Amino acid sequence: AITVTWNTVGAQSVSVNYNNGNGCTAATPAVYNVTVNPLPVPTIAGPASACVSSTGNVYTTQTGMTGYTWNVTGGTITAGATTNAITVTWNTVGAQSVSVNYINGNGCTAATPAVYNVTVNPLPVPTITGPASACVNSTGNVYTTQTGMTGYTWNVTGGTITAGATTNAITVTWNTVGAQSVSVNYNNGNGCTAATPAVYNVTVNPLPVPTIAGPASACVSSTGNVYTTQTGMTGYTWNVTGGTITAGATTNAITVTWNTVGAQSVSVNY
Repeated sequence: AITVTWNTVGAQSVSVNYNNGNGCTAATPAVYNVTVNPLPVPTIAGPASACVSSTGNVYTTQTGMTGYTWNVTGGTITAGATTNAITVTWNTVGAQSVSVNYINGNGCTAATPAVYNVTVNPLPVPTITGPASACVNSTGNVYTTQTGMTGYTWNVTGGTITAGATTNAITVTWNTVGAQSVSVNYNNGNGCTAATPAVYNVTVNPLPVPTIAGPASACVSSTGNVYTTQTGMTGYTWNVTGGTITAGATTNAITVTWNTVGAQSVSVNY
């Protein structure tokens, strides 16, 4: 009995002769033919780049084999572990790999498993900039996120997007008073999308309602008539018909000299 390591693929043989008990030897050795089969060379096909947390990534090798043995670094095999096609969820960012070996129809196994390198990319983290406070009914409020992405998806509560809905910058008209928000998601250069959209909180403030106090009746040519509105504001804009503002035109209190008889008025905004 001998033990043989076969080194060469193809038709090989084992032969033997011996002396029997009578000291005789066969005229020719016995020859036993052996077919030495090549080892299989598994290959793997599938996405070489994936997003972390992505599911449904399928990797395949040759069909019709047995004893499939798959290994994955940085991910989880979710289906097909004993078949020629596995489904993987990638859990860890970075350089990862898929490997496989199997037994072919001749009962041979590759000397080493096939290894397929996969880059697992991080998910993007969108950010939003823009006014965090706005007046109701105000227009032209611009909110921006990262440039150079695709598939921008914006959402606004309490307002209307008036421009840029598929770009990195939107323009919003705020319609509703209160706590509102702007959100965005997109696909980055690796085809990855954030797990959840970025959300940016915006306070939409009500418009002021100015009031005016002062004498509702006055004598023509009278001076020193004082009219007041709310304090602590900016941009006071007063207008008077039939009279002249003699003091306080940019403040919350004006002094008026009435020049013209009849129905006149004082108005203010701020």
